[in-house]
Amino acid sequence: MSEPQVAADNVRAMLTENLGRVRKANSDYFDMVEKGLSSSQLPIAGQAKQFCDHMRRQTTATFDLCDRMIQAKDVPDIVRIQSEFFQDQMRALMDQGRSMGESAMKAAAGVFTPKS
Repeated sequence: MSEPQVAADNVRAMLTENLGRVRKANSDYFDMVEKGLSSSQLPIAGQAKQFCDHMRRQTTATFDLCDRMIQAKDVPDIVRIQSEFFQDQMRALMDQGRSMGESAMKAAAGVFTPKS
């Protein structure tokens, strides 16, 4: 194996290891936030949990992107991976906007419903 290839493989191994550490720390953080939200008495805790779930999915997708970029073979591969990620993010953003809009409408309907 050539010296540049060995160096590239070493960099990939280091990046993969570090990304695994950051991924674990991120997962621990979201676990802690979700635990706090589940014990919260705040009326918006449900919406906060939904937002937290969205953020967890987004960071997971970003970590997955990093994994794929680390393994990319060349520039066209990187461009393809980035393009796919962008398209997936746009779909996720539209879905999340729709979901949060529905939640907001339900919450607003509950506020304006006359109490007997």
